[in-house]
Amino acid sequence: MRHSSFRRASVLRAAAVGAVLALGATACGGDGGTSGGGSADGDLRVVLNSQPATLDPVVGARSDQYIWGTMVEPIIATGDDLEPAKDGVVTDWARADPTTWTFEVRPGLTFTNGEKADAEAVAASILLNRDGEKAILKSYLANVKSVTALDADTVEVKTGTPQYNIPNLLTNIYLMPPKYYAEQGTEGFTAHPVGTGAFVWKEQQPGRSVSVTANPDYWGEKTKLPGVTFTWSPDAAQRLALLRSKAADVVFDLPPAQAKEASDAGLDVQRVKSAMKIVGFLQSDKPPFDDPKLREAAVLAVDRDAIVASVLEGQATADAGLLNVKPDEQPAQAVKADPARAKSLVSGKVTIPLTYPAKKYTYIDEVAQAVGGQLEAAGFTVKYNPVDYGTLVGEVVGRKISGLYLFAGVPNVAAPDYFAHGFLTSDSITANCASPRFDKLADEALEKADPAAAQPLYDELNTAAVVEQHCYLPLYKQTFSYATDGVTGIRYTALNSVLFDRAETR
Repeated sequence: MRHSSFRRASVLRAAAVGAVLALGATACGGDGGTSGGGSADGDLRVVLNSQPATLDPVVGARSDQYIWGTMVEPIIATGDDLEPAKDGVVTDWARADPTTWTFEVRPGLTFTNGEKADAEAVAASILLNRDGEKAILKSYLANVKSVTALDADTVEVKTGTPQYNIPNLLTNIYLMPPKYYAEQGTEGFTAHPVGTGAFVWKEQQPGRSVSVTANPDYWGEKTKLPGVTFTWSPDAAQRLALLRSKAADVVFDLPPAQAKEASDAGLDVQRVKSAMKIVGFLQSDKPPFDDPKLREAAVLAVDRDAIVASVLEGQATADAGLLNVKPDEQPAQAVKADPARAKSLVSGKVTIPLTYPAKKYTYIDEVAQAVGGQLEAAGFTVKYNPVDYGTLVGEVVGRKISGLYLFAGVPNVAAPDYFAHGFLTSDSITANCASPRFDKLADEALEKADPAAAQPLYDELNTAAVVEQHCYLPLYKQTFSYATDGVTGIRYTALNSVLFDRAETR
């Protein structure tokens, strides 16, 4: 039964690939077929898989930072080890006592509109993310009680209780020009972002493209690119066709079939193990998964290794944990598939709504079909519910969802608390398995002196939520593929950000 579900997923994928190939290389906002690297004016031409919803880092999903990350910089840089680094806007920090941190800001920085990018701006940016009505990181900053610029180059952050991961959090908070943002708001900022980055705003053709140009006054190593022009197409075959026809220089998010085609065509294909994981969330406060026995059955029914091998063609890493956030980390304890036991736990007709963000992630529709087929083999009746991503987020946040839903966890901060307070606690984004025990463990972990001291608590929390309560069904960590034609120096990170400032075209 399991193998028949995979055959069905393969047929669906083949049909989808055939359909998109038929579309060819129709225009998606690019600038046509200029030969060689770069557009006629030398801009790097980048094709993304979707149009950004906003260019405001305070309210925007981190998937949109491909564009706004060229202009706006994080308060603290991230090193190759995915830990906070001291070579960015903030150059040093110290913990004066368990609840007090000080941060040293690089002196002499200015925003591209002339505002000072000093300690006052850093403090204002942190508070903007803590207090903004629609700020997406506000729940992570709830313990921050005060942020003060002690002088032009020093910021003090005080927390209500000890919190070891404040530097980690600041790698995901971007330096915003406080006066400009107060005047413009999110709509005005999106129309013309201002930052301290290696690129500055150039222009936007609504619905078609966004362009940035090199910042001649950048404080760091200046880019060799004249600029970057971003366009988008949700069709992977079309993105690849644009690259092959030399109408693009870089295309992102290539599924395995298109990545192989690009490689066979002699293009440069890069595959990066990502920290982004696809997870099944079981809504434990509503039928059918308010029954622990049925949660266990659903989790035991799903063979993640088989899904990675058959549906994703090995271009992912099977993952059995929730709080193991770095690409190659695995949890201390895990649940292994046991279809026979799963079937023994299901009696009578049990219908599972299976909701997923249609076409949002690589092969997510086929993955949903494969998961559903395995659940059906265990005796469940599956009601498939494909929705657009925005609808899914609204249903999750509004607590309107039931059954099982597939959702991506993107740890823009490579620390376990990012998922602990994002998915596990009672005030988290999902709160699908709220428990006073989970809240207590997550809070105790943050109060430890450092990540090493906190790790045993995160192991306990992961085991309780995933292995004992069966509230989460971790599936895999995504491998991202992108292709270039004559471009070097792009830095794509495991935290799903990309840096273009060192890129060069032939």
